[in-house]
Amino acid sequence: MEAKMKKKKEGLKLTRRQFLKYSGIAGAAAVLPWKMAVREAWAQYGFNSPNLTKFVDPIRPVGVIPLAGPDGFRTWGTTVAQHYTIDIAQFNDILHSDFVTQTRLFKNWRMPPFPAFISTSFAGTKLWGFGQGGNHMHLGGVIVATKGVPVQITFRNNLPPAHIIPVDTTIPGANQAQNRTAIHIHGGFVPWISDGGPFDWWAPDGTHGDSFLNNEVLRPAEFLAGTIPTNEAEYYYPNNQSERLVWYHDHAYGITRINAYAGIASGYVIHDPAADAIITGQHIPSQLDLELVTGQKSNTHYLVFQDKYFFGPAGPPANYLANAEPGDLGYPYIYDPALFGPAGPPSFGGGLQQPFPTPSVVPEMFGDTILVNGTAYPFLEVQAKQQRFVMLNACSSRFLNPRLVGVLGRNNFPDNAEPDPRVAGPSFLQIGTEGGYLPGAVPVNGPKQLQLLISPAERADLVVDFTGIRPGTEFILYNDAAGPYPGGARIFDYYPGNPKTPVSVPGFGPNTRTLLKVRVVAATSASPPLSPTITLPFGALYGDPPLVTQTPAVPIVPVIDRVAGTASVVGGPQNVTFRSLTLNEGFDEYGRLAQYLGTNSPTNPGFFGKTYLDTPTEVVPAGTTEVWEIANLSADTHPIHFHLVNVQILARQPFSVRTYTGIPNFSGAAVAPDANELGWKETVRMNPGEVIWVIMKFDLPVVPFTVPASLRTGGNEYVWHCHILEHEEHDMMRPLVVT
Repeated sequence: MEAKMKKKKEGLKLTRRQFLKYSGIAGAAAVLPWKMAVREAWAQYGFNSPNLTKFVDPIRPVGVIPLAGPDGFRTWGTTVAQHYTIDIAQFNDILHSDFVTQTRLFKNWRMPPFPAFISTSFAGTKLWGFGQGGNHMHLGGVIVATKGVPVQITFRNNLPPAHIIPVDTTIPGANQAQNRTAIHIHGGFVPWISDGGPFDWWAPDGTHGDSFLNNEVLRPAEFLAGTIPTNEAEYYYPNNQSERLVWYHDHAYGITRINAYAGIASGYVIHDPAADAIITGQHIPSQLDLELVTGQKSNTHYLVFQDKYFFGPAGPPANYLANAEPGDLGYPYIYDPALFGPAGPPSFGGGLQQPFPTPSVVPEMFGDTILVNGTAYPFLEVQAKQQRFVMLNACSSRFLNPRLVGVLGRNNFPDNAEPDPRVAGPSFLQIGTEGGYLPGAVPVNGPKQLQLLISPAERADLVVDFTGIRPGTEFILYNDAAGPYPGGARIFDYYPGNPKTPVSVPGFGPNTRTLLKVRVVAATSASPPLSPTITLPFGALYGDPPLVTQTPAVPIVPVIDRVAGTASVVGGPQNVTFRSLTLNEGFDEYGRLAQYLGTNSPTNPGFFGKTYLDTPTEVVPAGTTEVWEIANLSADTHPIHFHLVNVQILARQPFSVRTYTGIPNFSGAAVAPDANELGWKETVRMNPGEVIWVIMKFDLPVVPFTVPASLRTGGNEYVWHCHILEHEEHDMMRPLVVT
């Protein structure tokens, strides 16, 4: 493993031009197996967030972050759905108390010479997001659903015409109304008309995407009568899945990355009382052990991570946005060739368009300030007993490896706001992922244990035992995962002492290594020990039986007949459809670095990528099982998200990127998925220079109404894509059509 990582890091030293010479590939297209070097200059985007004081604001728990309230029912024959009405609007929210005033004084510590940040009249950072009845808060609108009880939602688009983030209209689909939205239920097993795919968008004036059939199917009488308000769209979620955290966020064509960054995202919990009884019977806190439910101190903590930029007192650059102000969100909007490299040859042929547009998409976005539940650098109080942390990485591009470490000093600021990674805090016991409960509990982050890694869109369901820890003890949830992952660049790693990020100073942000502070308090009740052997309610018990029985540390390499296009899995399905696919890096028509999914057939010499609008190739009959072999020809680890289906990871194996011609030339032994990747997944990390094999079954949900075929694709229209949002939008997404 160390040798492999060393090879990747050495590859990062290649510039783009050096690579073209090294690979022998030139002209219209090129495979890019290693990321080019970047200039390490700390002001990489022309702005940085202000120096916000760390760990002075309490975390916002679910309940303070508003839960969505139901307002009735929708009946489909004998099926009754719980109904919600949720608004999508612009609002203001204060995401750190320093945005109102910055007058804190600390004995024996002179603060940096910050101006009084804004004033007590500051209304808050402008955001877009969900709410009800005029009550909007960042990440608001959390829905708690019950397994087997459908939910139907009327979303009302009340967004203003002008976006709060610069819009690059050269991105496919972005040269339309800026206030479009499409709501994707991420991880949901739903009919395609409610999946919220890119062409499911609608705007307040009633204009909509080519695949928008929401109201026609779910409100047919009103649709025919023409009485549905133009800003409304209807969605239906069956909730026939095992207990898990899913989430819902924007997916509108061409503006997904900026809509999600602006705040159009929230949580969606599927609760199964039977699974919950098994968990709580082993002294693991319930999924719903929340203050608003129990009336007591919560023992379950949902933690949503997002990295952002904020404008300081000087405000945004002159050419950013006319409506941006101090305290508002900043987002990289200039493609800097000194940072990302000069223009390369367009991978799909044609002449190079110049100059780079402004605003422009960038290859990845790495913010310098990480929010947890919508607050920068919050603190969390936990009882000295078993606690449950349910984590969601909702960052645009940043991977996280969260773990608990000590603090440098207990009482003296700024030391007590800085981590001491030499002092390990409690380790974690992982019991679930975004696909529900694992087949078995997996210890992580302890000595000689697996390190927890969460890529964008992945979730981790964890138990942390604080039993016996003295009240008053503090830990910092610490992160030092590289960005981009796995190679990284120090300009995106904000912490005091990093000469590439001198704006980061002790006790204050910007800082991407300190996520939140955890303070242990006395337990309000007895804390029974965990069961010696944890039994988890894995999918087989609750309607999601695995396709393959997996053994930890044992890879399952499928037996592939490449001529017949079939694969067989030992101990699993035989002679199922086999697909060979690729992850690619190349250049768009402006010569900007871009990412693409593709098949194993070249579209240009040496290049295998396809755009989202190219003819669908992943067309699958409903009810069938398939094995996909995906070769990563790029420099990054990509979190690949599958709509509709969950998958099982069978194995990974290194191969020679430079000699890839459609069939991998393997360069090492196959390895098993990590122990915390067993069972079901819907977002899968795919590493550079590796092939990964996954298996999935393309069932469609049963619903009490007729689902028409998409007029665009002729089938049930879904997608699969990278969940690094800048990659997804430019243009690492492909149709997934189930017929």
